[in-house]
Amino acid sequence: MEKYSYFKKNRRARMIGSILILAAIFIVIGLPILYAVLWSLVDPEAPWSLDQIFPSSLSLAPWKYIFKNSSIASAIINSFAIAVSTVIVTLILSLPTAYALGRKNLRGKEFFKIVMLLPMVFPGMALGLFLGRVFFAMGLSGSYAGVIMAHTLVTLPFMLRILVVSFESMPQDVIDAASNLGAGTFVKLKEIYLPLVMPGIVAGSIFTFINSVEEFNLTFIIGAPDIDTIPTVLFSYLGENFLRTRASVVSLIMLVPNLILLIITERKIKTEYMGAALGKM
Repeated sequence: MEKYSYFKKNRRARMIGSILILAAIFIVIGLPILYAVLWSLVDPEAPWSLDQIFPSSLSLAPWKYIFKNSSIASAIINSFAIAVSTVIVTLILSLPTAYALGRKNLRGKEFFKIVMLLPMVFPGMALGLFLGRVFFAMGLSGSYAGVIMAHTLVTLPFMLRILVVSFESMPQDVIDAASNLGAGTFVKLKEIYLPLVMPGIVAGSIFTFINSVEEFNLTFIIGAPDIDTIPTVLFSYLGENFLRTRASVVSLIMLVPNLILLIITERKIKTEYMGAALGKM
């Protein structure tokens, strides 16, 4: 009887804890997204006043205005083209470096692991100003190549960190067994290294892609005024003439593809692999 009572209390405590966690998630994440959706649908003829919990009238007018009177269409194309290019360049640079740091016994590699994280802690605007001056001298200002190079610099630490951990966590006995069985370099790369590092590649690519899509400072300083991306369009509505409805539309345009990407990846990649790749950061 005591055991049943303890189990019932424990089950009730877990249920209450789950409800509290779900409520916290909704307040922190769900509620802002809900209000962003509502603000993006506010009817210009019936403004949403502070004394109203919900708007009195909904309309697609803000969405129509953004697609008709802004450069959002070209900004979407630019953002995703730059993000995909950044992922490719970052992956090409990261794989051999991560392999060397994760599998080789190099002198001073712990120091290099710390150094490679510096772009993550350096202020974005300050980094943009420094890079902008250098890229201007190199003739890369206002070019896609310059923006991609800048995005690669700030996203490289995410990819490197995840891939280094992926290479470090590979079981050495599996690699030794393959060598003892006569597997060559190509076979080990195809049958061992690539499958084991693939979750890290996927996780690193997601981080790189999302950070590139959301990067504003470097894009604005190096790419403006020739290259528009979703964040540069968004920040144009967050200035002196703050327009919440239009800013909400652009925010959702930037948010929704990232959410879809995460959902698709979660369905395609085993959850435990994804969690391992992200949890070991």
